[in-house]
Parts: sequence; structure tokens; C-alpha cells
Amino acid sequence: MSPDDPPDDYPLRPDRIHGAPSSPEERERRQTYLDELLPLLNLDADEYMSDPRVSHRDDSWRDWQERTGELPPDFERLPATADLPDPLERYDGNDWTEISTPEAWNRQRERIGEQLQYWLYGRMPPAPGNVRATEIGTQPAEGATVRDVRLEFGPDHELELHLQVMIPDGQGPFPVFATQWTHRNWAQLALQRGYVAIVYAAADARDDAADYGEYYPDYDFQLLARRAWAAHRVVDYLETLPEADCDRIGITGASRNGKQSLLAAAFDERIDAVVPCSAGSGATVPARYDRDDFYAGDMSVHARLRRSWFHPRWRFFVGRENRLPVDANHLVSLVAPRACMIHTALHERTTSAWAVARVYRSAESVYDLLDAEENLALRYRHGRHARTTRDVHQILDFFDDAFGKGEYDDPTRLYHDFSFEEWRRTAAAAQVDVSEFPERGLDDLLVGDDGNRIRTTESWADRKPEIRQRIRWCFGDRPPRASEPPETEFDVVRDGWGKPDYLDEVIGRPEPTDGVGKLWLSHAHTHGERFDGDLYYPTSKADGDDRPEGELPAIVWLHPYSYNTGYGADGRGQVPFEEATERGFALFGFDQLGFGTRIEEGEHFYERHPNWSKMGKLVDDTRSAVETLSALEFVDSDRIFVLGYSLGGTVGLYAAALDDRIAGVASVCGFSPFRTSDPETERENGVIGRFSHLHGLHPRLGLFRDDPERTPFDFHEVLGLVAPRPLLTVAPSLDWTHPQEDVLRCTSAARSVYDLYGASESLEVRTPDDLLSFDYHEARLYDERRPEHDSLSPDRRESVFDWIARRA
Repeated sequence: MSPDDPPDDYPLRPDRIHGAPSSPEERERRQTYLDELLPLLNLDADEYMSDPRVSHRDDSWRDWQERTGELPPDFERLPATADLPDPLERYDGNDWTEISTPEAWNRQRERIGEQLQYWLYGRMPPAPGNVRATEIGTQPAEGATVRDVRLEFGPDHELELHLQVMIPDGQGPFPVFATQWTHRNWAQLALQRGYVAIVYAAADARDDAADYGEYYPDYDFQLLARRAWAAHRVVDYLETLPEADCDRIGITGASRNGKQSLLAAAFDERIDAVVPCSAGSGATVPARYDRDDFYAGDMSVHARLRRSWFHPRWRFFVGRENRLPVDANHLVSLVAPRACMIHTALHERTTSAWAVARVYRSAESVYDLLDAEENLALRYRHGRHARTTRDVHQILDFFDDAFGKGEYDDPTRLYHDFSFEEWRRTAAAAQVDVSEFPERGLDDLLVGDDGNRIRTTESWADRKPEIRQRIRWCFGDRPPRASEPPETEFDVVRDGWGKPDYLDEVIGRPEPTDGVGKLWLSHAHTHGERFDGDLYYPTSKADGDDRPEGELPAIVWLHPYSYNTGYGADGRGQVPFEEATERGFALFGFDQLGFGTRIEEGEHFYERHPNWSKMGKLVDDTRSAVETLSALEFVDSDRIFVLGYSLGGTVGLYAAALDDRIAGVASVCGFSPFRTSDPETERENGVIGRFSHLHGLHPRLGLFRDDPERTPFDFHEVLGLVAPRPLLTVAPSLDWTHPQEDVLRCTSAARSVYDLYGASESLEVRTPDDLLSFDYHEARLYDERRPEHDSLSPDRRESVFDWIARRA
């Protein structure tokens, strides 16, 4: 694959959408994109990053942009896709064409490679063709020969790469295990298995590749690409090593080394197998699911923290991730049909295990096309980012199996797998005739069944049960239920309910600060399915007294799509208990079904309950949390609020719509209407499919994806059911999953109900010009280094808690 010879029939060629503007109108449009983006990038913080310069030419992203004069791409010419763009679809400028033959895939593969280099990693030079090796020493070993080797190559052989080569005694050639200097102990395990084990100096521990860019001024390959290109030079050397079996070369690495290993394999077909281990953002986690609402890597932060790793152009897509022409699934697809095992942990703080599964499923289609589905695997491990010896042995097991050295079972287990089509074949509710549902819009909220306008709160109260019934129908059929009464006494809860789940320690839940207590609640009112959570609360002023002080208002915190950490962990995705307790509130955080400690609980949900929904369960659990808090003697049952972000914002609105015990709700980036969707906006934003097809939370809703005006309910009705209780919604301008214009249309319709009650001020809508975010992650990264820069302490969370405090 050569980046110098891109396919000329591809409308997404970078020179067509990102070259010099073709008209004054295009230039103005792209300059507007840049002007909108710059204030959101916090460029002043770049100079405080510990990461090296952007490149040998530029100290910062601002330097690069000013030197090159590059503008963002013409986003109007980039098709938007909420789900991962299909590697087996080709965009012709108007529509999508299926790639259905291996020959067509070869052409598509070239297009994808060009795009990945241009937007994410930078263009790599061709092979220098002049690699020479010098043995510079040996190391003592038992049953093996260990050589220190220096490779020289490139212009005037100015470039160097140091290797350590471990060759077992005996009759070769032997399969090859390649990894980076950081993982020398991995190589030693591979040597024991009978591999030629090579470690190369292109890693943080020792990096000969850091300055390669200076010798290739016509190529803009960033650090990860330079290290991957160095791995290609290792393969050049292996082709001269008689002990190496060059038909059985495997490469692996962890974290950033996992990224470069995958990149190396994607762009060099001589590498026969790869295991990217915990590779995360920019490798096995796609940008579309690498945002603040997943509490994982967050592309907007990662592009700044690791500015030397990725091409600066990647940063143009912050807030417009759905416009990125290629994503992590394309990188994995380039390895096909060769062996690849994606290796990650269920509870990594910078990786969404759900997102990795989406990448696996997407790349699997390419492997299937090439009749190589057995060569792709996904292995999850329990734990976080750190790896152990057992994890390395799992990697070696995969290589052994791929190279015919042993036979091992496919490790793939898909905790988050859901097929809407499979559900549709098995669920009774899927057999409904959508055409029998009436068409509705967003303008019928105060129109009764008789066609007359509702003008009194009494008439609205008469209509509420019918709307709630439509919502409940979409949630599905609740199973039979019986429960125990919730506990009331603090001492009984504190002293008699045992200890939290061990997975809480794995995830690393936040510990309370001075003046804050933490109480583990094991729900007694959850209908046979106990779920646990943590209640953070302000304590008595008496030294050593952990009892709550007075009768406290409370907040139920509902997390976003944080599959890895659930309701929160120290650092990334921290539960906002301090903001609550400082204002005299208790705050309860728990993992929703399928998230955090409850991943395995959600694995077979639809086998157990084919006619219910996970969304119905999430809402039920939230109402159970309210019931549990209401019974506690130290909680004011009349002042229980719900605060949700992204998915949590959706769940919180549903719960408040169905449960009048909830005093008020704050929904941050939590909804957009269904009925305004059409096939184009559905593809761009996934308004319905996000719940029904992508996350498998709300299957019945998916029946209406092609006919959204017949959706049984919409969010203007949900908001209306909350009236006249306080309701805050936050809708930033660059949240493509919840388009701000649609949110405003929905809240405008709901305001008519608040007006009926004379409570218009109780519905507040905030529309900041900002990215989708609610977390303090960025602020925490910088505060200790530069506390004088208050601009890096976002006030969004503080202002939301101020709103709740005023309403309580």
C-alpha cells in the first residue's frame, strides 16, 4: 500500500475535502469551523503538557496550524455516521456501495490505509531498502543466544535502531515474537516457548525512532507511526536472519506499544499475527465512542495529552467525531486475513470494553469476507490497565495457535453483544404492525384525544396516564415482582449489611474526603435482584462521628455510557459527591445494569427477558434507589433529586416522568426527540438506533426507526410529565448525539405544560457553545501544575449543583 498513489476514484480523498478551498464560500465555511473549534481546545494548556513537541518542526498544535495554514476539512462533504463506518462500504459522493469480493476489498484497503495515515497517524515513508545490521555484543543465556544488534538505514544510513535478539538453541527456523524495549520480560517468556524473541528500541523506555521525522521532511508520520515504521525495519532484518521463520512473525505490546503494534501490522503484511494489548484510544477504541460521555479515553483530551502520538489533523474532529472518515475498526480490518487478537480489560479507566467489542464486530465482517473468521479474536481480562504474566501467556497461546505450535480455544466472549435482528426474530412484541400506530409530531402535547386543546391542569392530569402507558409499552413487559420493605435505620445499614462487591475495589471507587461519610447500600427493595451502591453524605461535626448531620436532601447520580467504571472511579469518571456534600446533600451512586460491577449481570438479559428491555430495568432500578433513600431516617423523602449525564440523563427523565416522588431532575446531554428523525439524521446521530440497535437498551423503539413519526411517545411528553417539578436540561452546541436545535424544539413544546401550571421558570434550558462534557478530568490533570489558570476549572458541574440546591 502506497500513500503516494491514492485511488483517484474516491470522493473522500483528502486532497478533495481538505486541500485548498475551491471557492470563497468553502474557505469561509471552513474558517468558521476553525473559529468555533479553537476556543474549545484549551490551546493555552498545551505548553504545560509533559508529552514532547508535536513534531520536530512544531512545539504545539497552534504552531503546526499557523505554520501550515491548514483549515478543518469541509465537513459538509464528509458523510456523518453515528455508528462505526462500515469497512465494507464505499462512499461514492452520494450513496454507499457494498464491498462484496476480496478483489474489491483490496482496493478498499488501499483507500482506508491512505485515510488512516492522513487523518490519524501521518504518512510513513517507503521502506528504505538499505537496512544493514551490526552485532555489537552478546548477553549470557542458558539454552539460547542473545545478541545486541544495531540496525542502520535511511539517508546515508543515518538512522539507527537497536535490538536485542534472543535465539533458542536447536534446529530452526523458529517463529518470531517481536515487542518493544519496555516489554523485555515478555520476550523472555516467548524465548521459553521456542520463539526467536526480539525487542526493539522504539518505546518510552528507549526510543531510537523519536527523531526519524527529521530525515524524512516530506513525510509527516507522528510518533506512533515512526515507531511502527521502526518495527517494519525489524522485519527487514528478520528476512536476513536464517534462524527466523519469516512466515510466522508475531508482534505485540501494551498500551501505547499496543497502538504501535497494531499500526505496524496494519501497514506491513509480512507481519503474520498481532495482539494489541490495552491499546485503547486511537487504536482499538474508536473516536466515536471515545468521548467524555463514555468515561474512557476521551478523544478531546487524548489529542492534547498525547499530541506527539497522533497527527494534529485528528484534533479537527473534536466534537465532530461522527464525521471522521475512518476509525479504529478500519485499522483492525487492515490486518485481515492475518491473525489478530484484541486484548483488553473489562474495567480499564481509559478503554470502553463495549467500544472494543463494536470494533471487533465490525472488523469481523472483513475477516468473514476473506474466509478467515477464525483468525480474529477478542479476549477480555478482569482488572484494569496493568498486565500480568498470565496475560502474556494468553498472548503467546494465541500466537502458538496461529502458528501451528499448539491448539487453544477461541477466547472470544462478547459481554455486550446484542443483535436487533435476532431480538426481532424471537420477541413477541417485535411482531406488532407499526402502521397501526398513529403518526404524531411535537405539536400535539396539549391536544386531547377528542381533538380539543387542553387548557387546565386537571385535563392534563387526566391525559398523563395514557402517555405513561405508551412509555411503559415501549419499555416492555415487566416480569413478576415481589420485594421486601427497605431498611430505615442508619446503624442497621452501616453495621449489618456486609461489605461491597470486590469489583468495587478493582474499579477503584472514590473514597470520601474530610467531613464526608460513605455508606454502602445493598438494596432491599429490588425485586429479587439486589444491586449495590454508595451513599456519600456530609457527616456530623463531632470528631470521629460518621453519622449524617440532620435530615438531608439527596441526589441520585446516574452515570453515562461508562461501561468500564459504572458510576465512577478515582480520576476518570469521578462520581460528583463533593459538589453534592458541600451543599448539604447526600449523593447516591450505583452501577446501572450492564455497566461497571454489573457487566456480567447484563450479559444474557434478553435470553431471560425477551419481552422486557434493559431501559425498563434501568428505570426500575432508579425508582428502587429513590424508594430506598426515601425510607432512610436521615434522608428528606420530599427532596430527592435525580441528576443524569448522557445515558443517565435519559434514564433520569424517564424515572421522573413515571415517579412523582422525584422532586426534580437535571439532565445533561440527555435526550433529543425521536419523531424529528429521518434516515439521514438517523445515520448521522443515531437518535433511535443508539438505544435500539447500538446499545441494545430499548429494542421496541427500534421498530419505529424507519417510521419515526409513529413512535409511541417522545421527549416533549416525557418532559411534560415531569411538570411542574423543577427540570434542568443542558444541551451544548457540539453534541452531535443530541442536536441542540432538536432539544430546543422539544423543550419549547414541553414548556406549554409548565405554563399551564404557572411554573415556566421551573423548566430551565442551557445551551452552551461547548463540547459534550460534564467531568472534571481535564481540570484535575492541570490544577496542581498551574493552579493560577482558573479557566481550566470548568464550572458546568458546579452550576448544575447550584441549580439543584436552589430548587431544593
